[in-house]
Amino acid sequence: MGTTGTVSDTMRRTLTTVLSLAIIVGACTSGPSIGPDESPETTLPGESLSSTTGVTLPPAEEVVRGIVDGVIDGDTIQAVVNGQRIEIRLIGINAPDGNECYGDESRTALASLVTGQTVVLASDGLDADSAGRARRYVLIEGDPAVLVNAALVSSGAVVPLHDGHLMEADFLLRGDQAYASGSGMWGTFVCGHPNGGVSPDRPQLRIGDLSFAPIDADDLDLTAEWFQIVNQSYTSVDVSGWTVRDETGRHRLELPSGTAIAAGGILQITTACGTNTGGLLHWCSDSAIWSTGGNTIILQDQLGNVVERRSYNVTP
Repeated sequence: MGTTGTVSDTMRRTLTTVLSLAIIVGACTSGPSIGPDESPETTLPGESLSSTTGVTLPPAEEVVRGIVDGVIDGDTIQAVVNGQRIEIRLIGINAPDGNECYGDESRTALASLVTGQTVVLASDGLDADSAGRARRYVLIEGDPAVLVNAALVSSGAVVPLHDGHLMEADFLLRGDQAYASGSGMWGTFVCGHPNGGVSPDRPQLRIGDLSFAPIDADDLDLTAEWFQIVNQSYTSVDVSGWTVRDETGRHRLELPSGTAIAAGGILQITTACGTNTGGLLHWCSDSAIWSTGGNTIILQDQLGNVVERRSYNVTP
């Protein structure tokens, strides 16, 4: 990533102005925009957003552009910047891996937007991720302009992240709207129907109460961190082989064989280690998962279909 530092120096000088472009992403309401000149529009549910804010680009010599010449997955591209190829991780989103439910579709969604395009690249101050990839907002200039990161969230192709980036609130709102409308990966049985069934809807399971461990405690008690899955349907639901994961995908728990939630029953999953009994499962993590900032709890069936999703922020 030898070019990352050079690219970032210019981007930091122009970030606010570049990201104040007139951004249009269809079928979503306006959220907070980046930049000093805001002119939000009020829209009713189901209406398309026509514009948010319009600001002239900075002088051409201060705008960093790249030509996209590769799409690795739904949140990572390659682009040629100043004659050198760099790998770019789109800020604020996480896509399923290629071997996961909706991984191929997520990659296709990104490729359809950016392949061969000349794009504007902007940093939010944190130049690279832990893998050394450049972190960027990716914009396609035009009338209207498109913020690619946000467009992917609105289409349900990716999961928005609680990672403190500049447009976090806007992306989270878009994610909520995409889930509510069943767009993209949030659709019903988009990766097949378990056991070849014909049920028209997903099981009525909901993420219920959450409890957060005090992360600043000298002796962290992970038994204090837990969440509940509530079965609101009229029959028992066998969740053997289902997965609970966080928004990044780094924390995953496969529910053991024989796990079922009775009609009206509750399954509580605690972060601590211990013996699984009845309605209590232990994640057995060596650190807190849910108590730091905000996150999204995602429940997926054995095929990877999303059955329930709950996004939250931890209030200090």
